[in-house]
Amino acid sequence: MPYQMHRVFCATPAGLEAERQAFYDVMGEFNAAEAMPRGILMVAVSLPPTTDKRRYEQVMEENVRACRYYLQVLEADWGPPERNFERDFSLARECVDDPAMPMREAAVLFKKTQAGTAEPPMACGSQRFDFAGVEEFRGIVRALLGRWLETLAAPVEQA
Repeated sequence: MPYQMHRVFCATPAGLEAERQAFYDVMGEFNAAEAMPRGILMVAVSLPPTTDKRRYEQVMEENVRACRYYLQVLEADWGPPERNFERDFSLARECVDDPAMPMREAAVLFKKTQAGTAEPPMACGSQRFDFAGVEEFRGIVRALLGRWLETLAAPVEQA
C-alpha cells in the first residue's frame, strides 16, 4: 500500500536529547497504531544532537520548507549558537502563513524548569504547550499527531 507522507520537524536545542528521542519513539508508535492503517505516514525530521547546525543552514531551510508541521522544543532560551533554532522557527511561521507551502502548523513545546519561573523566548503566533518531563512531552506530541491526522485525507486506493 502506498502511503501519503507528511514530514514533521522537531527542533531541539542542546540539552533536550531525551525529548528528541521521545519524539522519534512517539512517531513510530503513532504511525504503527494509527497513521499507517489510514494510508498515512508521518515522517520524523530532526537534527542529530551533536551536529553544529550553522554549517547546514541551507539544508535546514530546505527541510523546514518541506515539512507539514514544525515542533519547536525550548527550555530557558533558543540554545547555544550551534543549536539555535530561532531562525528556523521564524521560517516555519512564514511557511504556515504562506498557503503555497506545505506547512500547516508550528507549535512550541516549552520545558518548565524545576523552579518553574523561567519564561520561554517569544514565539508569537504559535500554539504553546508546557511540559515538565519526558512523559508529559510524549503525551503532547501524541495528541498533536492525533489532531493532525484527523485533518489529513487518506489517499484513495485504486483497483
